[in-house]
Amino acid sequence: MSDGYCWTQGLRQACHDIRQPIAGVLALAEAALAESALPENARACLNQIVGFAEWQAEVIEHVLEVPADEPMGAAYTDVVRVVNHAAAAERVTWPGELTLIWPPGSVFVPLHEVTVRRMVANLLANAIRAAGPSGTVTIEVSGRDSWMLLAVEDDGPGFGLLPGGSGLGLSMVAREALKHRGRVECGRAGSGGARVSLWLPALAPEMGGRVADAACAV
Repeated sequence: MSDGYCWTQGLRQACHDIRQPIAGVLALAEAALAESALPENARACLNQIVGFAEWQAEVIEHVLEVPADEPMGAAYTDVVRVVNHAAAAERVTWPGELTLIWPPGSVFVPLHEVTVRRMVANLLANAIRAAGPSGTVTIEVSGRDSWMLLAVEDDGPGFGLLPGGSGLGLSMVAREALKHRGRVECGRAGSGGARVSLWLPALAPEMGGRVADAACAV
């Protein structure tokens, strides 16, 4: 029995055990939201908690149900939609300026939505930490030939200059990108901060349109 197999099984067991506490968090938050006299700022925070808990539940289910060698194209995800959801979640608690730039249509990549959301959330969290509460973060999504570009910029001190480094999030994104035939590039933003670019294989526009039509028809 290999070390890799033991590690994977340990991870799956941990995810299995975490499901119950997450269910408890959701139940308590929803019970509090049922209170008619709940202040609006508290309601907004609880809705944020529910959103994060549901997201973590999706991540856990993904780990438990999807094989580690999930093939390319097993699922398709609209990156624009995922970025919008991630940005909306951050705007609830982060007072800085968050700007989104995206194309007129959707940009689909052949990855599971949970994987894409983890990548987006980690890049966004790093940028927000670097920018600070009064800083600026810009997220750009574009489709270029057979590639999707997700670029995240901040006006912080610059790549590699933040105390504590870039954390584990960037390493996770780089590993997932490599696994799915993509890459991560780190550089300097025009504002002097960091710019991290995630490149992933994307569906051609006509194929993306068919996927979007199929999703709407469900």
